[in-house]
Amino acid sequence: MKLLKLAFTAAVLLFSTQSMAAGFYFEPAVFYESGKGNVDIDNSEATTKGMGVDLKLGMHFVDHMLFVGVDGSYSKPKFKHDNTGYEADATSSTYGGIIGVQTPLLGLRFWAGYVAGGTLDPEESGIFDVKFDEAKGPKFGVGIKIFLVAINFEYMDLKYSKGTGNWGSIPSLDDFGNKVSMISVSLPFMF
Repeated sequence: MKLLKLAFTAAVLLFSTQSMAAGFYFEPAVFYESGKGNVDIDNSEATTKGMGVDLKLGMHFVDHMLFVGVDGSYSKPKFKHDNTGYEADATSSTYGGIIGVQTPLLGLRFWAGYVAGGTLDPEESGIFDVKFDEAKGPKFGVGIKIFLVAINFEYMDLKYSKGTGNWGSIPSLDDFGNKVSMISVSLPFMF
């Protein structure tokens, strides 16, 4: 989080106030996610795969090149745990902040951010019913904007610090990690 604040401060100081004309930034997206995680307590592996939506809102500066905002996502992935056979539809959500650059070179876009919170809640299946809360971690993205549409790749390295529910004989579900890759199509609007 400190790195994100430092990068934002440096970007603001690098540009003169005359070129800092600000505008509104709005970017809805549809994505496909594929996540791979592990439960620390028994070193087991779990996967998430499914569709979702994302929304970035904020401000843009420096002739539409720099953007800063908040980022939220909602998805309905399939959760699957290899060791137990637990497989269920899940609901996932994250929120946080981002800072990025829209270059004039071939429409290339880059951004970095931090997920400040989120949940992963698989439905009950057999004897299993769990929920992972308090997600935190870095988020990075790269994309290319062609006319009004952008094609993007994003990566999140999430750590859920609180797990609750019934997971058979496993006594604690805390510290579930999930590395999530997302491919999205978005409509970045800068007014």
